[in-house]
Amino acid sequence: MSPVAVKAGEFMITSWKSFLIGAVFMLVAVTAGYMVYTGTGNSFTGPEQEITDTPVPADRVTITPLPSLRIIHGIEVPFEGKVELRQAIAGRAARDVSIVNFQATGENADKSEIRIVWENGEIGTIHPGAQNTRFSADKRAVEIIVIGYSMHERKIFKDSRRQGTLTWEIRYEPVE
Repeated sequence: MSPVAVKAGEFMITSWKSFLIGAVFMLVAVTAGYMVYTGTGNSFTGPEQEITDTPVPADRVTITPLPSLRIIHGIEVPFEGKVELRQAIAGRAARDVSIVNFQATGENADKSEIRIVWENGEIGTIHPGAQNTRFSADKRAVEIIVIGYSMHERKIFKDSRRQGTLTWEIRYEPVE
């Protein structure tokens, strides 16, 4: 036998042993990882303790429900020309109205607005770019309209319609 063959055979035996040790180690590591991941490793359940339900006297606890907050929003709503989008209000009216965000794009988009009709007949308008505009809690809105305007205005000829988008978020509390 040549010296090269002997060295190759010895190398194969040494390599085989380290391969077997590595394979067993990986099997143990993968099994342990799986057991930790699934939670079957150290799952010890102690003795069950009885939970007694003690009645609470009715005069000790007062539960006050939180007012329901409603959100009306539109995200990049496309339109062409002039459009009025009436917003549905839950209940008879809306109080504690807050305009979180109002943005409009298009030609002459600065003429877009949010029109709020209050209970006393007063009309309020919010123009694009408004953020975190809050109205007093005693004012009640009966109608909220988002108006989009995107027109190419001409002096002599008829105005032509252009594409635009509206983004708004309005928060309020409904009044029953």
